[in-house]
Amino acid sequence: MELPRRWLPGITPAATTVRQRARAGGASLFAAVRASRGFLLGLVALLALLAFMAAAPIRSLDAANQRVEHLRATKQQLTASVTELEQRSARLRDPDEVELLARTKFGLVKPGETAFVVSTPEEPIATDATPDDDAGHRAWYRWLVDAVVDMLPS
Repeated sequence: MELPRRWLPGITPAATTVRQRARAGGASLFAAVRASRGFLLGLVALLALLAFMAAAPIRSLDAANQRVEHLRATKQQLTASVTELEQRSARLRDPDEVELLARTKFGLVKPGETAFVVSTPEEPIATDATPDDDAGHRAWYRWLVDAVVDMLPS
């Protein structure tokens, strides 16, 4: 659409229309994109290379963070252990605690005291012990094999 001259006083007849200018601008934009395609591919390749190069330090940083967390947990466990040992050391400074430990753990007695040791069997004794039905009817070679097996070190 061409505008009349009277509405645009400074425009010469050689001036292009708005539509022609838009087409020319679009064509130049397309040409610029086509010309810069190599630039865009290079930029994408550069960004991919940077991401690839950053992957190893990021993994290393992650491993270092995991190591720090592991060491913090170990430090916390050791601190708790030190606290427990300090409490035990404080208890062992008490003479009554040492005497109780000597009597219960080591079985020591004071001079003039009589020590009694009560022992109980580890397994209860069966009162109605009956022989195995199979015990008297085994073949002689089974008795021999069982005797040899019992003599072998475990």
